[in-house]
Amino acid sequence: MTFGYSDRQDRVDRLSATEFDFLIVGGGITGTATARDAAMRGFSVACVEKMDFSYGTSSRSSKLIHGGLRYLEQGNLRLVFEGTHERATQRTVAPHLVRPIPFLVPVYDGAKHGTFTLGVGLWMYDTLAGKRRYGRHSRHDSSSLLEREPTLRAEGLKGGAIYFDCMTDDARLCVENAVSAHEQGAVMLNRATFLEPMRDEESGLVVGGIIRDEQTGQHLQVRATTVVHCAGPWTDVVLQSHGDERGMLRVSKGAHICFDRRRLPVEHAVVMSAISDRRVVFAIPRGRITIVGTTDTDYDGSPDEVCASREDVDYLMETLRWYFPEHNLATTDIRSTYAGLRPLVRDDSDNPYNTSREHTVVARGDGTVTIGGGKYTTYRRMANDVINAAMKARGLKRSERPECPTEEALLPGAVDLDLDAERQRLVDRGLDEETAEWLVLAYGKRHERFSEQLGDRLIEGLPFHWAEVDYALEEEAATSVDDILTRRLPIFFEAPDQGLEIVESLADHLANVLGWDEEKRAAEVEIYRAAVAQSRRWKS
Repeated sequence: MTFGYSDRQDRVDRLSATEFDFLIVGGGITGTATARDAAMRGFSVACVEKMDFSYGTSSRSSKLIHGGLRYLEQGNLRLVFEGTHERATQRTVAPHLVRPIPFLVPVYDGAKHGTFTLGVGLWMYDTLAGKRRYGRHSRHDSSSLLEREPTLRAEGLKGGAIYFDCMTDDARLCVENAVSAHEQGAVMLNRATFLEPMRDEESGLVVGGIIRDEQTGQHLQVRATTVVHCAGPWTDVVLQSHGDERGMLRVSKGAHICFDRRRLPVEHAVVMSAISDRRVVFAIPRGRITIVGTTDTDYDGSPDEVCASREDVDYLMETLRWYFPEHNLATTDIRSTYAGLRPLVRDDSDNPYNTSREHTVVARGDGTVTIGGGKYTTYRRMANDVINAAMKARGLKRSERPECPTEEALLPGAVDLDLDAERQRLVDRGLDEETAEWLVLAYGKRHERFSEQLGDRLIEGLPFHWAEVDYALEEEAATSVDDILTRRLPIFFEAPDQGLEIVESLADHLANVLGWDEEKRAAEVEIYRAAVAQSRRWKS
């Protein structure tokens, strides 16, 4: 079943020709998962995204699936319980995209919590996870920690602990939810902007929305019984189109900086306390790079323009230099930066770090449902809560409400997947280990659709190939240079020049496949160059 340029017009036609049970606004992780959930329950579903699936926060997170150890300190045991159990669920339904990683917590002289308190907290963390935990935590003295992370600051190190959470490819996890929703019959359309609601003249109820197809400029009337807002940091913008000026969000920015793994070699996700305010900051090994983040500051600008600032970079570098002094890290070592926005539900907290990460679902009497808050780890549960609230608002009796199937339903790449066996099979076929690892962890079993003929590497030294570009265009709804280099492949984050060396030849290829004229081709190149420039704005 294609999901790309060849069937896009068919999806556009279906949008205007069908009356849907649900019109979902937003194609981030919550929107795509909600579309998948509803479609698997048998509802007719449309999901529209103004940019690309996972364009916003869903590709700009710390790329972790975790229970949230710090929430224990806040006494939010329920959120930790939900997080640890959803972590286990994601390891089951998407083992290629969600995999365990050890976290190392060093404790230094003067730390807020000593080694004993840390041990108690990790015992509670393991206990809340129950039988679904990956492994038990272990406590270590200073010499044991330095054996495991030799470049950590030794001065003042009292000891610490190692525990387990998971990492993910956030963009690909979102895209695979969109692929699954499409396979279940949902009409999934990116580059399609929700402009305003349609209302019944007599009742005033919302009965759909006006959508602009950004590929053609065409305006479409999409009819639906319920309109669901899963717009993340754009939620208040969408609510304003409905006439709601109050909004519901406190938007917080999280910035990250990325280094070549050889420049900052860590074997664990190292948990650090920020020097200036004692917030938790991570140094996370991720393949060929190490990601350091994140910040947590109020943001009142346009969600379309978020980027790491000089203040964000200095904040993270100060902490990094303290914990890893022997590397002599400089800002010139930074390979790339990125920033995302947390769509937190507004409360009376004095700062965004203390604002609750729990989600809120509001079902209004006008035929709309809105979700705000939450965190990436609990996206599946959030989608479940959205659909349950929508069904209740529609007056469906309990016997008429299909149960949520997503707790056990594997994502497409996980079906019939044995990670180790699949990786070895690719190596036996003659692929290098790095390429085999990338293909299995990025696509799962779906790699079989294109990996027999990978073609040349896109960039020397990186395991990404031209066949993946065509697959993204044909089967993963990619429509632009930026979609390919930032969200289908992590070239934006990993390439020494963030992919600028390949941008022209990639644009030539996409122009040939998608039928772009020279003006469109040049515009797409400029969009990507502008995205790279925005990620470097902190230097100015």
